Amino acid sequence: MTENPTPSQAPVTSTPSAASSSPVVGPAPYPYIAGLSILATLGLVVMWWVFWSAIAKTKESAHDVLMSPSFFRVVTVMGVIAATVVLSLAGRLEGNITGAILSGIVGYVLGQMHSPARSLENTKEPPKAA
Repeated sequence: MTENPTPSQAPVTSTPSAASSSPVVGPAPYPYIAGLSILATLGLVVMWWVFWSAIAKTKESAHDVLMSPSFFRVVTVMGVIAATVVLSLAGRLEGNITGAILSGIVGYVLGQMHSPARSLENTKEPPKAA
């Protein structure tokens, strides 16, 4: 009588077979993910330091800069890019998802680029009929 192996008894292979056309890609090991997270954090700290250095050199009010909507947009975009890169390199996001997130960010940033005169023209009220 032949018994079927239980999942714990089934042979485990760690490398793809020769018949496989693509290598098996799994999540990255914990030390790699931790290293990427530290690298991303250091990158954000450097950008934050550059930001505060620029504020100090221009003598602008830090309160005015921090309360501006453009500041929040920049910080949000940088955070999403850093998280996307770390998760993608760690194998937690597939390439098509990473591409979709980054292309969405590019579209958002490029969509925000317009001249102030043009935006004022779009916000003018149409003349009222008498």
